[in-house]
Parts: sequence; structure tokens; C-alpha cells
Amino acid sequence: MENVIRKLYGMYMDNDNREKNEMSVMHDDLCKEKKEKAYQCYQKLRVQLTDELAEELDELMNRHMEIYPQELEESFAMGFKTGARLMCEVFGEETE
Repeated sequence: MENVIRKLYGMYMDNDNREKNEMSVMHDDLCKEKKEKAYQCYQKLRVQLTDELAEELDELMNRHMEIYPQELEESFAMGFKTGARLMCEVFGEETE
């Protein structure tokens, strides 16, 4: 089951297979805006730091970016499983 969920996640993350509609375009625009604001905050903080602290900040950010994709995949799988459990519960109540 876990392999199926991972394949679904891979399909979801593959932009070539995602259907572009008005909602996904709006979501993408909002996401880009948030990323830009976060990057501006990072840059603003970084220039205030000493060279040593700026390097430490960069290392922290790099480590975060290494684990972020795994966290996304785990969140997707957990959400998918929760949705499946809800469907089982709903359909189980209907057959009783």
C-alpha cells in the first residue's frame, strides 16, 4: 500500500501531469508570492549577521531543505490514509 501512495505522491508532484485549472494557477501564484516574501526575510536577516553567523544560517537552511521533501511526502501519505479511513467509516455506517 505504501508504494501505491508514494506513486500517487510522485504523480501529484510531477507538474507535467498536474491539470492546470484556475484554482491551481491561483495556488501557484500565492505560493510564489509566499516564497518570495520568505526569501526577502531571509536576505534581510542574513545581511544583519556576521559572516560566521550567516554561514550557520545557510547551513541551517540547507539542512531544512534536505528534510523538507521527505516531510511533504510523509504528510501526503498521512493525509491520504486519513481520507481512506474516513471513507471506510462513512461507507461502514451506510451498510449497517
